[in-house]
Formats: sequence, C-alpha cells, structure tokens
Amino acid sequence: MRKFNEQKNEQNYKILAVDDEEGIIDSLSIILKRAGYHFTGVTDPTEAIEVIKNEHFDLLLLDFLMAPYHGDQVVEEIRKFNKELYILLLTGNGGTNDMIEGLESGADDYLAKPVSIPELKARIKIGERLFEYERRLKIEEENIRISCYKTLTELAEARDHETGTHLSRIAGLARCLAEAAGCSPDFCADIEMFSPMHDIGKVGIPDGILHLPRRLTDAEFAIMKTHAEIGYQILKDKETLETAAEIAHTHHERWDGKGYPQGLEKENIPLSGRIVAIADTYDALRSIRPYKLPFNHEESAEWIKKSSGTAFDPDLVKVFTKVEHKMEEIFNSQYDPKLAEAILKKSLDAL
Repeated sequence: MRKFNEQKNEQNYKILAVDDEEGIIDSLSIILKRAGYHFTGVTDPTEAIEVIKNEHFDLLLLDFLMAPYHGDQVVEEIRKFNKELYILLLTGNGGTNDMIEGLESGADDYLAKPVSIPELKARIKIGERLFEYERRLKIEEENIRISCYKTLTELAEARDHETGTHLSRIAGLARCLAEAAGCSPDFCADIEMFSPMHDIGKVGIPDGILHLPRRLTDAEFAIMKTHAEIGYQILKDKETLETAAEIAHTHHERWDGKGYPQGLEKENIPLSGRIVAIADTYDALRSIRPYKLPFNHEESAEWIKKSSGTAFDPDLVKVFTKVEHKMEEIFNSQYDPKLAEAILKKSLDAL
C-alpha cells in the first residue's frame, strides 16, 4: 500500500523496466538514472511479477513481445494483485491490435518502439502527474475518513461519559496487541483508529437500560446485545469504515462460538474482532461499573488467560501475556481515579 503522506519527486519515483533485450534495459537505465529516477531493470517477465509482489514501484515500463509471456499476459497477472501500478507498454510492433490488447488487459498507456526519448520522458511525467493526483485524492479521502471516525465516536461518548473514557483507552490497547501480534503497519493504524467505534451501536440502546445501576436481567441483556448489530448497520455501507463495521459486528464473538450476534467461532471471527475482544474485556475488567468494583491488573490478566480457547483466540492470549504490562501502562496512563470515584458515587446514589 502506498504511503500517501510522502511527497513524490523524481529522486524517489521508482521505475521498473521489463524487456528481454539487455541492451534496451541498459539504455533505459542510463537515461532514467540521469533524469533522477530510481531505476530497476529485469529481462524475465516471470521474475518481474515476483519483484512487483515484493517491492513498491510507481511505474512499469513493459515490453509487449517477450517470451514466455506477452506483455498483455504479464499485465493481467499483475492486475490480480496490484491495481495501482502505472503500466506503460512498449512494443516494436506498431499494430493496433497489440495496443488494444495491452490496454484492455489493464495497461495505462502505450508507446511504440523505437522509443523517442523526449516522448518517453513526457509519458513518464504523465504517470507522475496522475500519481500526484491520486495521492492528493487519497489524502482527502483519509481526511473524510478521520472526520467520520471523530463524529461517530463523539456520538457514542455523548451518550455515556463512562463509555467515552473507555473508548479513549481502547485505541491504545488494541494497537498494542496488534503490533505485538505482528500485524502490518496499515492494519495497526486501522485498528487504532476504528477500535473506539466498537460500541457505536449503543446509541440505539435505551437510556433506561444503558444506565441501569445493576446487572441486567436476561431480557435487558438481550436488548443490550443488539448494539453489535446496530453498530454494524450504522457503519456497513460507509466505504472508508469497513474495518470499523467489522469490529462493531464481531467484538463480542467468542472463540468457542458462544458469542453474539452471529455465533462465529475460531478463525471465522475476523482478526480485528478477536483483538478488540481482548482489549475491550481487559479495559472493562479494570474499569468501574454500576454493578461492580474494578479489578486490578493481575486479576484482569488472570481472567483473560483462563478464558484462552473459550472466549479468546489462544494465540492472541499468548501475545497478550507477553505485553500485558505494557497494556497495564496504557490503561493506567489514561485512567482517572477521581472520575471513577464520581461514577461509583453516582451509581450508589441511584441504588
């Protein structure tokens, strides 16, 4: 995935050239490196596909007539896993059919050999301009995404201040667990951003149930459980909030299949939901509730460990064990004892 917050210029704009003639690769290397581009060249189209899978490039210069695969076949294979790479096809055959086949396979532009150096540079500049446009568009989308996140999270916090303080801690706890589990930077960033929205569905729960100063009856709990489905329905059609919808829907599922709302089990529960389930439970155990006093860290950690393989993914519980003291630090740094005392007093007064 591209890092759209980076400024692109010729010095770090990465070009990969694929041509079965080494002389052409050598010539392109000299020309494009002199122009300030980061250049890589290969002569084997199969190798090129593997290189693209493992390394980011901004533009691909691809010969059309190669063995064992023609350029259009290479493009089709690349488009199976990379939709963003700008592909400029080069061919010694100026036939219209080759041009059409190449473009229909997913290439972005076409240039006939022998290549004019000024025209080649101009076509590359077009690719750069399109990349910059895409970069700015992604930044704008990200800004909208963040705005949606903030608005919806504030909506949840406005219902119940205690829930709001809970939400503010979940982001750090969930990210800590995701990073320790070896998740990708993008996944960790998403789970940090969207885990606080796990309880957004509580906006649809009546205050008479949400604020009860005691444990819920079975009938009341059945209503409370609907917040997972409500949250999913709020978020599911928002293109930039897919992860948030997934978390809202699945953070109360259990490893043994006895959770809600879908009764998913084991790996059928999305990883984001499994991670937030542990983070959410740890924070809930450590926090005061109208019906219980807070657990200390040791009690909370022991409860999670005992629930390995039943409530929680056992592999993630092992990860939790390795970073539990870091999670304790995250909780303690954001926990307000005075607020907890005020909530307790309010709860006792209501009894």
